[in-house]
Amino acid sequence: MKKKNVPDFLKAKGFYISLLTGICALCVICIVYVSMLTSNNKDNVVDLNETNTQTEDMVKDIQNTEVADTNLINEQNVAGIDVDIPSDLTGDAEVQDAEEVKETASNEVVTEPQEDETQAVATSGKATNLAFDEEEGLLWPVDGNVIMNYSMSSVIYFQTLDQFKCNPAIIIQAKVGEDVLNAAKGIVSEISYNEETGNTVTISIGDGYEVIYGQLDEKLNVEEGQTIEEGTIIGTVAKPTKYYVKEGTNLFFEVLRDEETVNPMLLLR
Repeated sequence: MKKKNVPDFLKAKGFYISLLTGICALCVICIVYVSMLTSNNKDNVVDLNETNTQTEDMVKDIQNTEVADTNLINEQNVAGIDVDIPSDLTGDAEVQDAEEVKETASNEVVTEPQEDETQAVATSGKATNLAFDEEEGLLWPVDGNVIMNYSMSSVIYFQTLDQFKCNPAIIIQAKVGEDVLNAAKGIVSEISYNEETGNTVTISIGDGYEVIYGQLDEKLNVEEGQTIEEGTIIGTVAKPTKYYVKEGTNLFFEVLRDEETVNPMLLLR
């Protein structure tokens, strides 16, 4: 049999040397590449660790700064040094304002009322210092007949108005210009005018009682706040208002107790 012929380049020594050199070069390249990868990973790990370390250091610095500022503020407060702190965070401004108001109020001088002012208060409004004796009763204000009785539980006829309605007072017949006497000691609490009763005077006589006189002339002998005795002339009877034309000249006489009407006939003596 014949032997197969081997190519000539395989028989040459140079071929094997070149092949060995290429293999060595490839190994070197692999080693270098692996070294580079390992170096990059180490660098990344180091960078992350350094970043975390720097962050922790920054946080510590900030905390130390805040603690130092707080200690400085406390030291200044203890030393009596004013520190500018926003009022919206501490509320010190509101507290300071409240203290200033208290100091202002405590420094205000309370002025005692003068004697004249005290007397004016005592003699105005309702009679708080007077006492009305129900058993003694009321003096008749004019000498005349009762032409219309008190009636709050039922209605009575009003001639001028031509209608039935309740009557909170008694209507006493009188003459124009006749004197009207005060029925009990009291204080003139109100002088007013209305279409039904004309010029009207209200006198507080104590214990919640008030006496009202209507159909009076414009010229009165009393004024608001005045204390008047029983029997004092309050004024005179005027011509009747349009509400009492047919009834004739009269005195409207009403009595209140705690602002509720009562029958004057039960108190007149």
